[in-house]
Amino acid sequence: MGFAPLALKHMVDLLAEGGPPAGSGQVLTLVTLYVGALFVQRLCEQAQTYAYGHGEQRLTRRLGSQAFAHMLALPLRFHLDGKSGALAQTLSEGVLGARLILMHVVLTVAPVLVQLGVAGAVMGALFGIQTGVVLLVALGAYAGVFAWGVLRLDSPARGFSASQIEVGGATADSLMNVEAIKAFTAERRFVARYDQILGQREGQWRLFLWRRLENGVAVSAVFALTVGAALLIGGRDVAAGQLTLGDFVLLNAYLLQILRPLEMLGFAVRDMGQGLAYLDNLLAILRRAPEGEPDEPDPLPAPPPDGPAELVFEDVSYAFGPDRQTLRAVSFRAPPRALIGIVGPSGAGKSSLLRLILRFYEPTQGRILLDGRPISEFPLASLRRQIALVSQDTILFNDTIAQNIAVAMEGADEAAIARAAAVARLSDLLANLPEGLQTQVGERGLKLSGGEKQRVSIARAALKGARLVIFDEATAALDTATERAVWEAMSGLAQEATTLVVTHRLSTVAGADEILVLDQGVIVERGRHEDLLAEGGLYARLWRAQDREAADIAAKVDLAPSP
Repeated sequence: MGFAPLALKHMVDLLAEGGPPAGSGQVLTLVTLYVGALFVQRLCEQAQTYAYGHGEQRLTRRLGSQAFAHMLALPLRFHLDGKSGALAQTLSEGVLGARLILMHVVLTVAPVLVQLGVAGAVMGALFGIQTGVVLLVALGAYAGVFAWGVLRLDSPARGFSASQIEVGGATADSLMNVEAIKAFTAERRFVARYDQILGQREGQWRLFLWRRLENGVAVSAVFALTVGAALLIGGRDVAAGQLTLGDFVLLNAYLLQILRPLEMLGFAVRDMGQGLAYLDNLLAILRRAPEGEPDEPDPLPAPPPDGPAELVFEDVSYAFGPDRQTLRAVSFRAPPRALIGIVGPSGAGKSSLLRLILRFYEPTQGRILLDGRPISEFPLASLRRQIALVSQDTILFNDTIAQNIAVAMEGADEAAIARAAAVARLSDLLANLPEGLQTQVGERGLKLSGGEKQRVSIARAALKGARLVIFDEATAALDTATERAVWEAMSGLAQEATTLVVTHRLSTVAGADEILVLDQGVIVERGRHEDLLAEGGLYARLWRAQDREAADIAAKVDLAPSP
């Protein structure tokens, strides 16, 4: 505000000239104007702070929510190539950068422009050309110093941002795998690696602070030279009788009112450059194309048919890259209610085939049909609502059993969750837990056994009521007794669906309607268990190898000394 210094000038001139006593109406009026102007200025500052706080929280929510939604919508390959902790840190830093920019736009740039306009107009009317030249030179010097500072700070700001993201990735990666770290007594090694990453961040931050200090010293020098030159000119004019003492006070007040905001504006530009450096990594992610819009409308308004689905592969090929052909011209049909087994050596392409069905990947050739319609024509949400996946790596959230099951269906009630748990043979487990479905499972479900986690995953799939159920090595890490219990749960889930089972354990799919044998991305054999054994091909060799392995294990157990 430019009115407080004017009121102060007139009061100083009045008192310096030996005017009316301090209690007179004229002095009281000037004091009231001066104090009132300061009060209004403080009110404006509080209003700015409120506006900034309100806008900051709205920006943080909207940007954070939209960026998080975009990250979840990115293709699976993007997430497989990155680190979840680094993504979380990128989101956090991006929001911080946006907050820096908003803070300076609301609290610095807008009020500074108002202050500069008012103070500049008054100074242009009251003071001579020499003062104007000093201000113009100061303005140019400030602009040069801050431009130099922005250029010098860009590199360390980006370096610090990158190192901070790496710290976030290392933190999350270590804490998510703390069980393995403890099991291998690797705490010291991980702490040393973490300290090394922190050291890199410290180096980038130190460089950033040093360059900010350099810029701050240069700004202070410009400020001191400008104030000194202007006050020397003002003091000379007061001595010559061209300016009053009040004019000199006014000159000093307006100098501070112009130069301080100029500095704030420069610092704001510098900090906004830092905010853009923080925001840059998030913007790079936001520029990536999502795999599809989860809530886009289905172009075919008819609801999907009830009952099990029909799945057809027509000459489907997939490659991770030019030198990584994973599937080659795969064709098969899974009729409604059929149980299809998919087996083969490691690296044969089994998991890639399943990911194509869910459109985590897109075929490089051929097409996949669901009930006669290419799955590429389905909105992703519509497609995935019809498919349930039970994988070897059961993904559980640090929440209750009920909430982990309810992931499959928004708004599921407790009765529906309980029915799904019963289908998954979880009733005995829940009966022995004091809190039942409200039992906390811990980080990644570590409070549950492998079989219990799998049954929670099966309950999740049961709640979904899917028409196509996919089991991807769902019992690979379980012992025989637990595997049998899980398979009982799986069979209950598969009764009203078409089922695909990927497994290394051939006995699991011995009763399948059809078994597909994959090798190097090609279906080399297909048929029922008895027919494949009779052919004496790859399936028969894998079967005999597993029989020998089981016999060897049994022999070792029999030969083990008694305790």
